[in-house]
Amino acid sequence: MSPNMVGAIIGFVVGFLGYVYIRMVANRVESQGIGKDPKRAANLLRMVAIFDFVFFIVLGYFVGPMIVGESG
Repeated sequence: MSPNMVGAIIGFVVGFLGYVYIRMVANRVESQGIGKDPKRAANLLRMVAIFDFVFFIVLGYFVGPMIVGESG
């Protein structure tokens, strides 16, 4: 397996964990009414969770070869 794919898989795992935890925070913000506009804040957090997930996959894909020392 190429270093790019290993990095992407590790990024997938890290991104998925971040996605789950940020979604949990968004649900808590919405259910407990934290802030002035909890529904908007929760929706923003959900968008951040999706961005976080995709970002870590792409980051892992590019950083994997740098750590291994190959040019992919």
